Amino acid sequence: MRTIVALFFAPLLLCLSPVTKVDAQSSDFQSWTQVITQVNLNTEWFVYMEAQPRVGDDISRLERLLIRPALGYRINPNVALFLGYAWTPTFMNNHYQEDFRNENRIWQQVLVKDSRWGIEWQHRLRQEQRFIEDAGGPSNRTRYLLRGSYALSNSGTYGITGYNEIFVNLNSQYKGPTGGFDRDRFFFGPYITQGPGRYEIGYLGEYAQRFDEDGGRYINAIMVIAFLNF
Repeated sequence: MRTIVALFFAPLLLCLSPVTKVDAQSSDFQSWTQVITQVNLNTEWFVYMEAQPRVGDDISRLERLLIRPALGYRINPNVALFLGYAWTPTFMNNHYQEDFRNENRIWQQVLVKDSRWGIEWQHRLRQEQRFIEDAGGPSNRTRYLLRGSYALSNSGTYGITGYNEIFVNLNSQYKGPTGGFDRDRFFFGPYITQGPGRYEIGYLGEYAQRFDEDGGRYINAIMVIAFLNF
């Protein structure tokens, strides 16, 4: 048992290293809520919808909103493809000043599930084409997420989960993102499943290079996730 738990924690702790180096960067305490609904049209096709408000400035004001629908296709029970759109405006800048900036995205994704060492793994590779207000042109970004979930009950109804996600910009744009490392995001907390839903609550840490500010920013957040599968 100890070996299994160690194998689960080791990659997550290693992934923490990029985000724990703050070095006098600005920081914020936030609350993130992610609600995902997936409706299965048949055994292969499904519709995906995500809403995610993020409240920043020490959980006092809405900073960003994400509305992310998609159409999905299962190649097999462990591999799925997504094609979607996202509306992701920001409402304030790093100085907590009101600064609305609109952003639209087109995104493609492959999700691969795996099970080994008693842990349920997910590999998620996402490609985004970002159309940001006032930027010189589209910004292309690649994201890779590794998630591990370890059940603490024989039925698998509750356990612990964690993920690390790295973001890399593939190009630079005037008044937009700079090519290279964009951000690293880490989450860890318990989960519970009930009926068609899976619910998670935990700590999220993110170190990000904000293209509209000097330097970077570290976010400490309470993350609440609800995933409903019909």
